Amino acid sequence: MSYFTTPLESATRKRLDALLENLGWDCDEQSATCNVFTERAKTKTQKAALKGAQPDYVLYERGTDDPIAVIEAKRPGQNLAEALKQAIDLYAKPLGISIVFVADGSFVEAHDLRDGRRLTIDGEDVTSLLSERDVLRFLDQGAALVTPAVIRHTKQELISAFGAANDLLRKEGLREGLERFTEFSNLLFLKLISEIEADREANGEPRILEERYCWDAFKDKPDQEMLDYINDTVLPRLVKNYNHSSDVFQKTLAIKSPKTLGLIVKRLSKLALLNTDSDIKGDAFEYFLRNSVSVGNDLGEYFTPRHIVKLAVDLVDPLFEETIYDPTCGTGGFLIQAFRHVKGKVKNTPENLRFLREDTIFGRELTATAKVAKMNMIIIGDGHNNIEQMDSLSKPVKEEYDVVLANFPFSQETDYSGLYGYETDNANPVFLQHIINALKEGGRAGVVVPEGVLFDEASPYVRVRKSLLETCELEAVVSLHEYVFRPYTGQPTSLLIFKKGKPTKSVWFFDVINDGFEKSTRKLGRRPIPENDLPLLRQLWSERGHSDRSFSVDIATIRKHGHKLTIDEFRDQYANPEWVQLGGKKGVCNIVIGGTPNTKKREYYGGEHLFAKIADLTACEEMELHETEERLTDAGVANSSVKPVPAGTVLFSFKLSLGKVAITGRPMYTNEAIAAIIPKDDRVLPKFLYYVLPRIPVPGARKAAKGQTSSKGRLEKAKIPLPDITEQRALIEMMEAHDAKVAAMKAQIAEMTAEVDEEFRARALS
Repeated sequence: MSYFTTPLESATRKRLDALLENLGWDCDEQSATCNVFTERAKTKTQKAALKGAQPDYVLYERGTDDPIAVIEAKRPGQNLAEALKQAIDLYAKPLGISIVFVADGSFVEAHDLRDGRRLTIDGEDVTSLLSERDVLRFLDQGAALVTPAVIRHTKQELISAFGAANDLLRKEGLREGLERFTEFSNLLFLKLISEIEADREANGEPRILEERYCWDAFKDKPDQEMLDYINDTVLPRLVKNYNHSSDVFQKTLAIKSPKTLGLIVKRLSKLALLNTDSDIKGDAFEYFLRNSVSVGNDLGEYFTPRHIVKLAVDLVDPLFEETIYDPTCGTGGFLIQAFRHVKGKVKNTPENLRFLREDTIFGRELTATAKVAKMNMIIIGDGHNNIEQMDSLSKPVKEEYDVVLANFPFSQETDYSGLYGYETDNANPVFLQHIINALKEGGRAGVVVPEGVLFDEASPYVRVRKSLLETCELEAVVSLHEYVFRPYTGQPTSLLIFKKGKPTKSVWFFDVINDGFEKSTRKLGRRPIPENDLPLLRQLWSERGHSDRSFSVDIATIRKHGHKLTIDEFRDQYANPEWVQLGGKKGVCNIVIGGTPNTKKREYYGGEHLFAKIADLTACEEMELHETEERLTDAGVANSSVKPVPAGTVLFSFKLSLGKVAITGRPMYTNEAIAAIIPKDDRVLPKFLYYVLPRIPVPGARKAAKGQTSSKGRLEKAKIPLPDITEQRALIEMMEAHDAKVAAMKAQIAEMTAEVDEEFRARALS
């Protein structure tokens, strides 16, 4: 039994009070300017409309009697879906309120009742309370806000400026990647901190860095004079102010050419990184760090996607007066979010802020990006003194921290495994052991690990998994698909959430098939999409509920499976137990795999037999495939492992490009990357398979870093839902109607494009 009692709803309200005050809401109900009312509405008419119901919080537009949002608070761990229904029916509808927040102290959901959607900003769900200004923006612009164009433009210009600076710094002899990146970061920091100081002064606050050390003091000087001024005047002041624990700033710039410096400063001078319509401050700097793909792979490994960082921090939920540690902090992503998370939930008194700055955040980083992490921490409110540049594994930590958040670099080598009782040069298991050791009794961790850590049968991996399960309560394994870390890597990963002190009894698994961003390798980043499993994860978190994305496995079963912790290891047994097996003896279908005739023998190709490959499935815009790019001769068929596939057969790609589907419109053959799936009897319709197969998880699909790959054996073990034939036909009819609408829209777009193109040519080119 735990020594402490369970927090009540009042604990949540204390957190929400601090959050609202920090966001600028006036919570003093004795004040005439108050715009936050608790357990009551503001006017008697509104009170009557509630019919005795008492909302936890009603938020008002300042200076009016107009309610603009309601907050329903629940004790930590209570179901937020039930809270949302209560908030809508009892409070929001009677008061005519459109914006509803539900919160349990750790998680916040935000909804717009006008169209039933979650609030989003730039495609990402809002997972925190908002300022009055932002609530009013949502009321004015709808549930999906987009960053103002001027800010998006500024951010893109920032990346463009680095691209230009990168070319200039190459001529300076600075090495690609960290060296050039760090030098540019020095100048970017100077620009941003100068804007912050000007903003502080405009708001009547005292400056920390005097004006003569800021951007405007040197940006218009001649190039040589500017270089001398920065080296002789500005940098010495920054060194004095900020180099307390180590060198955040070097004593002189690495740039030696005055002309190079002048060109970079001129480019940055055109940008306004702070904007009154956006509380970005360090966001511009952070955006630059996350999106500078051009800095190369030596930095790419450090950038954990922001929505995954926020998820990990929210699940672990660091509290005020807890110590937070990241042993591989990179540019500080986890530490920045943790700092913001804690700061937002505590009253920002001078003493509290001092504790946050000096005694809360701790980080280590092997590379020179430690300096960039320090700059990042200075920008969001100091707190840089406890970040060190060092190899974390060289200095073990024993029960020092309340919270550890980390995404350690994968597949590194180490000379220090002996300090942890291991005999290996593979750093992966050693990093995880370092994190376990660093936690205090009762401490909590959120750690991103490569998938191999969870299933590799080598002794160090098995040992560290046993150590984790025996010394910690592994609360969750959140499986992340292989596009989450694109464009940097296609490495499949999982997020582990655990608490030290008690052995694990059961592990909750959640499968993130969609994370709210497209599955692409675009160098400019993955674009937002509506499909997102993370809101469901947050809803299920308190009770670790079962769903089509989640299930729990007891420790006895995990031991029988060699302490393996991948979701694939248990999906067949635990996920959707009412589903049926696709193939094999117990399955509803036979699965036939094709082959490829010897490509060096051209006499095997160019015949009459259709030969389907993944490219044909990709190019097929309709349900049925009637033609293929290549055809086989009789000799090609006779001298290979290809097998005939009749018309009406479902084709499914399962190697490197998983999930492409089509139905054969004519008899054909396939290569070895395509499975022909043939129903054994009339229990399942081919068209139902066509629609359902791309929408289900396939066992083993995560274990290839260069694309999703399965195998015939794993595909046979896949499970599918099997409604009765009447329901299958109804679902097919629904999807065919949808496909017809999409096709009509595409045809209309094509026609409109052709018309406007013709008109443009006639007017512009005649």
